[in-house]
Amino acid sequence: MATVSLPGGPTLNYREWGRPDGAVVLLLHGLTASSLSWQNVAPVLGENFRVIAPDARGHGESQWMRDYSFERMRDDVVRFMEALGVLAAIVMGHSMGALTAYELAATRPDLIRLLVLEEMPPPDPAKPPKSIPRRRDPDAAYDWRAMIAVYRWRNAPPPGWWDLASQIEANTLVLGAAHSSLQQSRVEELSRRIPHATFTSMNCTHDGHEERPSEFLIPVQPFISWFAK
Repeated sequence: MATVSLPGGPTLNYREWGRPDGAVVLLLHGLTASSLSWQNVAPVLGENFRVIAPDARGHGESQWMRDYSFERMRDDVVRFMEALGVLAAIVMGHSMGALTAYELAATRPDLIRLLVLEEMPPPDPAKPPKSIPRRRDPDAAYDWRAMIAVYRWRNAPPPGWWDLASQIEANTLVLGAAHSSLQQSRVEELSRRIPHATFTSMNCTHDGHEERPSEFLIPVQPFISWFAK
């Protein structure tokens, strides 16, 4: 476990697995989770790659901030990669992390070697609407303001988010989950909007990489194998 202080904040905690000479796989976790959510798949990926997983701002051991917009989280990833000297990476994001990776790929294609979007919520208003928490859970290992920000985004996504898909240049693997609460037809629709994307449905719930790592690795490992050392 290590930390890096980004200019102007925040300070991010991150974990590494695997071989330091390998191509970089950057793992972005979901809302209320942390880099530890990848501990079941990162060692396997680390057999051929340098695997890096940061805690997003307001999560895990990373610094809490006032702003939890996806633009800020995307900028954190850009500056994080710069701080570690990573010129480009295979970027994998889950849920909130997939939304961050999606915006990163659309606006900074030079940083993306390959893209994996696991259970990315489609930019449609959530049905039923996400219930905004009224008070902080004192035992939570995340900033409740991050949950509020993401839930508000889910309830009223900004216009134009579907349009970002056409700007993604990287070969992309979109992963859905057969037992997820997300509308899978819309997750699959996302893959059709990204120019070089394929869709695969995993036999698991929303947190597939954590609960059933083999279901996650079956499509992911062949997809990234070209970059394996």
